[in-house]
Amino acid sequence: MWRRIVVMVLALVGIVGVAPASAAESGHSGPVRGVVLESEINPVSAQFVTRRLRDAQTEHAAVFIIEMDTPGGLSTSMHDIVKAIEASSVPVVVWVGPPGSRAASAGAYISAASDLLLMAPGTNIGSATPVTSTGQDLTNKIVNDAAAQIAALATAHGRNADAYRSMVTKQANFAADDAVADHVAEALAADRAGVLAAVDGATLHGHVVSIDRRDVQIAVMPWYLRVLQILIDPNLIAILFSLGLAAIAIELFHPGAVVPGVTGAIFLLLAFLGLSIVPFNWAGLAFILLAFVLFALEATLTGFGVLALGGIVSLVIGGMILFDSAGGPSVSRPGIAVTAIVIGGAFTLLVRKTWRAARAPQTTGAHAMVGQIGEVRHTVSADDGSVFVNGELWAARTTGATVPIGAHVRVVQMHDLTLVVEPDQQESS
Repeated sequence: MWRRIVVMVLALVGIVGVAPASAAESGHSGPVRGVVLESEINPVSAQFVTRRLRDAQTEHAAVFIIEMDTPGGLSTSMHDIVKAIEASSVPVVVWVGPPGSRAASAGAYISAASDLLLMAPGTNIGSATPVTSTGQDLTNKIVNDAAAQIAALATAHGRNADAYRSMVTKQANFAADDAVADHVAEALAADRAGVLAAVDGATLHGHVVSIDRRDVQIAVMPWYLRVLQILIDPNLIAILFSLGLAAIAIELFHPGAVVPGVTGAIFLLLAFLGLSIVPFNWAGLAFILLAFVLFALEATLTGFGVLALGGIVSLVIGGMILFDSAGGPSVSRPGIAVTAIVIGGAFTLLVRKTWRAARAPQTTGAHAMVGQIGEVRHTVSADDGSVFVNGELWAARTTGATVPIGAHVRVVQMHDLTLVVEPDQQESS
């Protein structure tokens, strides 16, 4: 009797002990969330990925998939994505696909940070040597730091650290088949269905992932973020800011023109929108502001070109240092030089003409009509009549003898909208 009781107790203990282990292994189940990352890595795309990843955690997704095709991008934005992946409670899978895609430069770091890396046939990964936005190689110190970082990510996720390090130090690049063979990636997946098949049942974050294939949402970047990606181009920001300042200044020198003021306000708002996302240097803005002050002084004073030249130099310096962080955005030096010369010259010329026109003698109204020659269209007497002057028909009267139709007269006065005329002496002679 006692033997049976002992056997039953042991059996129950075994069942209780096995049940939690089985639950732990079967692990995380739920919907699939993800994004399509098919552009450069920049603040906008980083914000898009990190926000969607945060939403996936809120929705208790089983897995988060990044469908990647990128030539690389800014190191600061790449770091934001990597940090979000490393801190995520939801497993992150990177699929370099569809066929023909690539995970170059910053894309390789993001791939190294993923919990599962899949690649479509005909894709490649690598060429992760950090460069400036103008394509110049950075110092050995920065390269070594980047190599250590990508190797550490690869090691943490059980991949070939040496292969990833060579992507930075030797600009190595791996085709999909070679990447799998060299333990750079885990497996091949030809399409999204293949990705889901590889994920379902995989052990990630210590759990066997079970996905709900009826609830798969892979988000594409919305149109407004695509527009924002265009606006954060550093060259465009510098041009918009310069043109905006020029247009506002022209409006100030010529009040009531309206069009320059409205256009300038729009350009400045677009520039500030880009500056709110891309890190910039305040000294660069100060130099650009100084440039337009010098242009305005050149237009209103006799600077003999010295002030305009100083403005062009200031505008070039401001554009070059506006975005000057290592590995971050920067403007094209030839482009900013040409822009400075064109904008500076055009702005100085327009302001100078506007300033001279504002100070010129009045050429409209009653004062301008005096002395003009016209032709009588209806006989002009001391009471009424009409004359044709400067392409317009005017009411007219004379202080002397009546002037017949067809005769030429000279305007001597103007009262309200009635001209006071007299016969043209040259015609009489």
